[in-house]
Amino acid sequence: MSLAVVGVFVALAIITLLPGWFWSKCLCDSADNGERLVYSAALSITLVPAVALVQVQLLGTGVTLLISVLSVAIVFVAGLTCYLVFGSAKGPGEPVAPLPTPPGPVALIPVAVAFAMVLAILFSDEALTPPPWLAFLMASLVILSAGAYLFETRRETSGPPGFREDHTGSPTSPFASRVHYLLLATVLTLVTFRSYSGPLMYDWPFPRGVDSYQHAVMVRMMLTGGTTEPFMLYPPGFHLLGAVLSRFSGLDPLMLLPIVAPALLLLPALASYALAARLWGWEYGLVAAFFSGVLLNGSYQYIAYARYPSLVGAQFLFVLTVAAFIRLYLSPSIRNGVLLAVLGSSVVLYHQVGSFYEVLLLGLLSVLFVPYLLLRRRRGAPVFVLSLGLLGALSVFFAWSTYDLPTLVGGLLTGGDSGQGGEAVAMAIGTKGAPPISRLVDLTSRPVLWLGLFGILLSFVGLLRRPNATNAAPFVVLFAWSSIFLVGAYTKYSGFPDRFAQDSGTPLAVLAAFAFVTVFRSLLQRRGVAQALVMSLAVLLVGSAVAVQAVQNLRLAAGPSERGVDARPPARVAVAGRWLEHHNDGGKIVVTPRVRYVPFRSVLAMGHYTGMQSYKIKKIRRSRDIPPFGKQPLWDAQWVLHHPTGQRTERIVREYDVRRIVLYKEYPGVRWRAFEGHADQYTMSFDNRDVAIFTPRESP
Repeated sequence: MSLAVVGVFVALAIITLLPGWFWSKCLCDSADNGERLVYSAALSITLVPAVALVQVQLLGTGVTLLISVLSVAIVFVAGLTCYLVFGSAKGPGEPVAPLPTPPGPVALIPVAVAFAMVLAILFSDEALTPPPWLAFLMASLVILSAGAYLFETRRETSGPPGFREDHTGSPTSPFASRVHYLLLATVLTLVTFRSYSGPLMYDWPFPRGVDSYQHAVMVRMMLTGGTTEPFMLYPPGFHLLGAVLSRFSGLDPLMLLPIVAPALLLLPALASYALAARLWGWEYGLVAAFFSGVLLNGSYQYIAYARYPSLVGAQFLFVLTVAAFIRLYLSPSIRNGVLLAVLGSSVVLYHQVGSFYEVLLLGLLSVLFVPYLLLRRRRGAPVFVLSLGLLGALSVFFAWSTYDLPTLVGGLLTGGDSGQGGEAVAMAIGTKGAPPISRLVDLTSRPVLWLGLFGILLSFVGLLRRPNATNAAPFVVLFAWSSIFLVGAYTKYSGFPDRFAQDSGTPLAVLAAFAFVTVFRSLLQRRGVAQALVMSLAVLLVGSAVAVQAVQNLRLAAGPSERGVDARPPARVAVAGRWLEHHNDGGKIVVTPRVRYVPFRSVLAMGHYTGMQSYKIKKIRRSRDIPPFGKQPLWDAQWVLHHPTGQRTERIVREYDVRRIVLYKEYPGVRWRAFEGHADQYTMSFDNRDVAIFTPRESP
């Protein structure tokens, strides 16, 4: 098994890093190899599935080994050719946002008080929920600190646009460069420990999170048929990538996911590093990666709940799209435009919620920035507008078949049938309530939340002191990003308030890194003894709060799943799943919506089946997140579970080619003894204390 694990990671490196390396050298003008590696991974996981998608659709087959090898080879050779023809991207490759003056002792006193309160909460009983007035008091202290900072910097005058002299950029000496990459490797090691420790100790060999089973089913569908449409309405990017990796490694998707899935937590950390390093420098990038990967709970819960495509789309590719947007605005060029178009369209390839984020944020930013470019910087405006147009065209290509765009657009224009895409939108809008404020605090963590607020205020003060286009762009982007997500988290009409809340931590982590390093830079100022003591105390309290939160998060991650018993199937259910796999002769199965405490999809995944799907009656009536083929198959599955005999049951068994009926014996409302009592129609093929499996006598 150890050789298989090593083989998987070798295959993962080949697929996710190698194909995009020369593309990143050609399109990314950074001298930071860490940042370039991030873009190499992003371009690889964008282009490899896209090339595989074209081949699958042209050939009408599943993802074969030949298609997998060709996809990787085509992307690699094309990137190498472009690099040899056009060369490396030219540009300063330095941070684009100026650094603020570090705060003085007056500004840091409220910060020290606020983070003393944060430490008190972190050391208190974990079950204790602080009262609302305490949060209001801490917010007031942070705002007061920003006001004091504005007062301290009142003598600063507006300067010319461009970089400040105190920008560090990328390390220049070999020693500094080694320290830089050693620190980055340390941060990524901590993130890896957080992600892998719990699953390896408690869940192996099963992937953590109930959604992992549905992704295993859909990756297997990509391997065999090249589409997941009969199962769920989902963009194909993640499952195509999983199918390619499955072919390279030779492992079944259900065996592959527990090895690979925890590594996905590295992606938000790497994206935050790339964004913050591009804005302010590598030190800020390191802290942003640490905050995103170790402090944020929103990113971690994507792994714990197995929401892999959403993590890749919303917390990796979308973040890099924002970075590419800033890069293009400040330095319009064809290469930066291509980078934005490719990364932006890749969000559509991976997840619909990330696509929604992109429409909202880039739409707002385009309205704000394009008029300025047309009026004041006409030379760069055509490239900027054409890049957005290319992004839209590629996005339409990726979304065309997934969301049935012709029917969706026609239905919206005529008021008629809007197809599966329209139905999915109708299911989402207004059907889920907003989470409580405490949920946002839990998802972001208190140090990140209050440092993020302080960071946005520091940026605003810096913009007031040096108002120009170069300084304004990063502030406007980060402020708009944070604001849209916070508003979306607290209105049910956003359709996904829980996802907005979960993803709002990413811009806050970047802003928190900006504030954290800025506060630490205050120690470098020459001050009196009393002032130095005040600043040292503030730095100590802020650093201690971050360290305590990190230790608590790492300790919790090394424990059992937050969701309790649904992390892995019970032994008897796993035995039933293996029996189904060994006796799979095609067709479909009907399963109770839950088998003990795991969902029906776990049985489908373990048995190598794709249907029938079986939802609870309450969820069917709610009409949210149901498969694209509608409710009727779900009602038919419920009918068979509750009516072992009858003409309708016989018709359903024949129509859907039902080969097995899998019953959890204690599932409420479903009587397994009723199937046992009709020996003329069913054969009991498997039986243990938890599960009974019946075979209809008339099935093939």
